[in-house]
Amino acid sequence: MLALFLAFLASCGINRGVPRYRLLIHESADAEATQRWWAERLGLPLERFGRATLKRHEPATTRRNNGEGYRGCLVITVPRSRHLYWRVEGVIRGVEDAVAGMRDE
Repeated sequence: MLALFLAFLASCGINRGVPRYRLLIHESADAEATQRWWAERLGLPLERFGRATLKRHEPATTRRNNGEGYRGCLVITVPRSRHLYWRVEGVIRGVEDAVAGMRDE
């Protein structure tokens, strides 16, 4: 999903060096290694990553999102993105109209 969103940003003329990236991850995970994983996987500049937001670990809960495959959640923030927001809104409206048209047939 994130690769698709980054491709959409590129189609809008937004370079991957423009957005800011932030990782949301449990404190028991390796945040730095996970940031490098996301950067390599999606071709993102590491210097655009902000400090990771760490979620406190509560031993009483049973987490399924752990282990070597746990990558947290990556947040992508595009500064000054009012026009981008309007473009996304237009795409969504177009999809809704297409789906409604298919139902009418």
